[in-house]
Amino acid sequence: MKKIFLAVLAASGVMNSCWASEWTPFLGGGLTAGGDKVTTTQYVTGDTQNLHAGGLVDLRAGLDFRMVGTDISLQGMVAYHTDRSNADNGSVDFSRMPLELLVQWHANEKWAFAGGVRKAIGVRYNGSDAGTQFGSDQKFKSSMGWILEGEYAIIPSVGLKVRYVKEDYTSKAANGLKLDGSHFGVLGVYYFR
Repeated sequence: MKKIFLAVLAASGVMNSCWASEWTPFLGGGLTAGGDKVTTTQYVTGDTQNLHAGGLVDLRAGLDFRMVGTDISLQGMVAYHTDRSNADNGSVDFSRMPLELLVQWHANEKWAFAGGVRKAIGVRYNGSDAGTQFGSDQKFKSSMGWILEGEYAIIPSVGLKVRYVKEDYTSKAANGLKLDGSHFGVLGVYYFR
């Protein structure tokens, strides 16, 4: 038992020196554009608005795990991503909750570049009243997506991210409708350092 205890203690010391880190929570949000057109909403005034599978508002929270003594950090986050249109005579919404994991390389104090994976859960189209042209409620499953992004540190606690995400959605309904949700985005991030 004493040997096991000493082995665990030695291993934890090695792991602590290799994986010493700084945990930093962050919040962010921004705008995205792209993906297939899900539907076009017709307003009473005759105006129309398109809803896209890669748009529009992205809000997120996560943790940055910076390994001390290296130029590498890991970022894990959960987001709420939606494209929505409201009017007096109805509304439409295409929403999802992406889970993301990124490996980020810090080229210098200002620039970082990352790649990673993304899996959207709870992917859903909702329409009400005049917004039911595409159906009132339709659920989708997502493919495993991938992410490429660059980040510029405006100040140490504020970053500006530009990203590209490649992902697809398939309807769980009998029609098996497929949508390309790939998009570009610009996000602002605040790190609680």
